[in-house]
Amino acid sequence: MRLKKSIVIIFITLIFALSACKKAGSDAVVANGGFDDGASSWTTEAYYPDDCVLDVVSDPEHGNIAHIRTDDLNDARFIQQIPVEENTAYRITCIVRTSGVEDGAGANIGVYGVAACSRAVTGDSGWQTLEFVGKTVSGQKTLAVSVGIGGHGSLSKGEAWFDDVKIEKAHDDAKIEAVFGTAAPAKSSDDTKKVPTEFPTNDILIWCGAATLLFLLLWLIHVLLAQKPMNVTAKGGGVWIAVILIIALAVRVALSLIFYGHKTDINCFTHWGYRVIRSGPAHFYEQWCDYPPGYMLILGAMSWINDLVGGNADIHALMVKIPCIIADLGCAYLVYRYAVKTMNRKAAVALMAVVAFTPVMAYVSSAWGQIDQALAVTLIVPILLLYKRRPIWAGLVYGLGIIMKPQALMCGPLFAAAYLLYVIKGNPYEQFSMKKGMARLFRVKKDSVKLRFFETVAAVIAAFAVIILVSAPFRGDQGTFWLVEKYYGTATSYEYATVNAYNFWALIGANWKKVDVPFMGLTYGKWGTLFMAASVIVSIGLYVLAVVRHKRCKGALPLTMAYLLTAIFTFGHYMHERYIFPALMLLMFAYVFYNDWRVLVTYVAYATTMLVNCAAAFYYSKLFEYGLYWDERIIYWCSLANVALFIWFTYVTIDLTLRNKPLRGYNG
Repeated sequence: MRLKKSIVIIFITLIFALSACKKAGSDAVVANGGFDDGASSWTTEAYYPDDCVLDVVSDPEHGNIAHIRTDDLNDARFIQQIPVEENTAYRITCIVRTSGVEDGAGANIGVYGVAACSRAVTGDSGWQTLEFVGKTVSGQKTLAVSVGIGGHGSLSKGEAWFDDVKIEKAHDDAKIEAVFGTAAPAKSSDDTKKVPTEFPTNDILIWCGAATLLFLLLWLIHVLLAQKPMNVTAKGGGVWIAVILIIALAVRVALSLIFYGHKTDINCFTHWGYRVIRSGPAHFYEQWCDYPPGYMLILGAMSWINDLVGGNADIHALMVKIPCIIADLGCAYLVYRYAVKTMNRKAAVALMAVVAFTPVMAYVSSAWGQIDQALAVTLIVPILLLYKRRPIWAGLVYGLGIIMKPQALMCGPLFAAAYLLYVIKGNPYEQFSMKKGMARLFRVKKDSVKLRFFETVAAVIAAFAVIILVSAPFRGDQGTFWLVEKYYGTATSYEYATVNAYNFWALIGANWKKVDVPFMGLTYGKWGTLFMAASVIVSIGLYVLAVVRHKRCKGALPLTMAYLLTAIFTFGHYMHERYIFPALMLLMFAYVFYNDWRVLVTYVAYATTMLVNCAAAFYYSKLFEYGLYWDERIIYWCSLANVALFIWFTYVTIDLTLRNKPLRGYNG
């Protein structure tokens, strides 16, 4: 009997032992985390591999340690793929010492490939502990732990030493700072298809061509309907409006589910959203982020909703796209509301469909997952508010645009000119009313330069107020001018003539060329600065001439603002492929106001070249790991098309602003 009991006890003990061994064996472990065996189990990666040192050196106190030195701005690191469990929180730690580390993400520990890392260690520091806590997602099997200097889009320089890299499961009450990855792709029966051997130029052109054909069909329907005279008594169209918006929404949701999105951008957005709600705004910028605070609040709200519904990584990716999907649909409906005042209702509905199914809009917001349409809204809405004599509200909305994306600042000089002319000449589009704005507040009974001046001052205050109020919670321990430094750092973080923007510089072979490269007596950067300054001066000049020479020219401000953005995109430096994107909505409203078919043709042409440019840039970001960077043919021809299109647009803009004689596009 005792023997049987002993056997049972031994059997149960063995079961528990095996279970414990199995559990222990499943824990994530950093191999050679102390670098005692040199760099074995680790790989190295650097943005500029020839300008840095990554090696293992001996230290009297710690033995072998990892060492990184980069004398110029770089992103250099040691990386190790660690087997992990899905939907599990992990804490990654190491110790670090630095010497002269400056700028960017500093020395850090993080996860390679998702732009997530710990706080930055800069300057000269003794040994200290770094830790970073995050959670894996459904289907995730590995985690790329990295220690290094700098980060994606946040390059640093200096010298750092790392040791004792460890990973362990985090406690249930640990503060999750990041989502560590995306779901593992499903296994394919033919794994060789997963390794591309050439840039997919033909696929890009075929899909872009197919989408553009549908786009052109909608444009043709609008053109045919626009020939019919306007009937002010006609009603209806509500069903078609609802159908168009529902189908446009379905298309975008489908694209969001098919495409996870631009991996770096989406992972940044999901990571930043979680950081806002879990670390709090005051500690948000202790880690790298090259965006201003405005959109971070929206990302935080989306992350909170994702947690509330128990969403996974794919649902979270969809959540961060929803605000710009809404912006897409909102822009389409806004076009209808203004178009129906100037053309017959059927043509206005068709024009709304053109906007709702503009391929590049759906692609950027839903397949890529970027926020450029939100910026477009904060540029067109202030123009419409200014026309309705609501200058203070216009200033407030423009301030929201600035705090969401720095590119809004490019339109600042033109908005300043518009407000100056508003003060001097008044608003010819909306009659003065004692029941609006400051006139109602101060019981002013007559319009005057003095009243318009105070309205403009109040608009500027409103813009600054929204910037200060939104950014204040994010300041933390940063200096007084931290936001100015953030904007400057963002604007100059990619010091290249062009970064996949198919423009004049890409046409002459300067894509990803440093701005300090000499060109015709100056550098790319100096030429770009001169061209950008000229773009601002010419755009302001054309707008002022249009307003001074002609009594009613609503289209002048959106037209010249679109021209400003296209000019800066075509000849400015530091440009990315999407910096021209807001010009589309500005062009559409210029068409509605001017009734000139040439403006609509310009919209269609730019929407087509933007789609090719964005698709090529998207696949470049996906394929560089295979050594497939870009196809020079697609860069050359798309860049040539953009330069030629800009020349055409220059002619159209000059003709409309100086002569104000549109070539009618519809019977209004």
